[in-house]
Amino acid sequence: MHRTLGLLAAVLALGAATAHAGPKEACDYSAQYDGVSCIVMLDGKVVAETYSGSGAADKAWGLASGTKSFSGVAAAAAVQDGLFKLDDKVASILTEWQADGRRDITIRQLLSLTSGIKTPEPLKQLRVSFAEAVAMPLEHPPGSHYAYGQVPFQIFAAMMERRLGGEKYLAYLERRYLNALGIKLTLREGLFAGDPSWGGGGIMTARDWAVFGEFVRQGGIWNGKQLVDAAALAENFKGSPVHGGYGLTWWLKAPKGATVPTSGTTINATDFYKGGTDALPVGEVWMAAGAGKQRLMIVPERRMVVVRQTSKMLMGERTKFSDVEFLRLLLAP
Repeated sequence: MHRTLGLLAAVLALGAATAHAGPKEACDYSAQYDGVSCIVMLDGKVVAETYSGSGAADKAWGLASGTKSFSGVAAAAAVQDGLFKLDDKVASILTEWQADGRRDITIRQLLSLTSGIKTPEPLKQLRVSFAEAVAMPLEHPPGSHYAYGQVPFQIFAAMMERRLGGEKYLAYLERRYLNALGIKLTLREGLFAGDPSWGGGGIMTARDWAVFGEFVRQGGIWNGKQLVDAAALAENFKGSPVHGGYGLTWWLKAPKGATVPTSGTTINATDFYKGGTDALPVGEVWMAAGAGKQRLMIVPERRMVVVRQTSKMLMGERTKFSDVEFLRLLLAP
């Protein structure tokens, strides 16, 4: 009997080790390309956690454009609070937009980067104040053109603070879901004409970013409580007609045949759209992505959340880390 139990325990241990081999290999791959933090969670439990170089469990790193995805979740909180609906016009809050073509832009279009507002590429305008962003003119008909950059997120932050009547945007996020999750988001202050950068100024530990991802994976539920509107949160993960690989502040594995413009996509975000994702054994991947390949990935059908952080904010092709290869290793049977 004891021998049988011992054999069973050995088999179970081998099975557990095999099940976690993918996460370990993915984290090892990350470390080869300046990765300093790597966490893999399955069903809310950590199955791999590694730190290398200057990384440490209590060390926070810049998220770069990974910061953007907090605004998609904030929008779901605002919908639950009755502050607006996703298809409301931005001009109902930013009343100065009512005098020109910007009057027709919806909040959904703003967060999907299809508003048509003039949006310089990140390398051409990293620093932009709320006022400068709100003053940007319309360049394309709303909903017709995708443009990636900092401006829409500064507009959204300005819109939120105006709707909140004096409460700071970060304070709202803390009150609505960050504090409930027990996590801390810090924003770089003073570098952007006095306004924090919601397009790329966030700083957070890998563990806290993973908790945020698990909250999103669970559909906005934490400790049995629905903290944000579930339907509005789900809209974060639907691409637009002009970019099937970008939802509301989140990068997505694009469905086959979806329109995916390369402009503003591959340089600052991901190599998803250069091919290879069709071979991945999952239908969906949701990703918050930042320069240097800072990554929060959610794989809903595998009940998996992954964080990868790096010490180098390298832009574009100067880092050889591949999202597709990372996911291939992570999801290997």
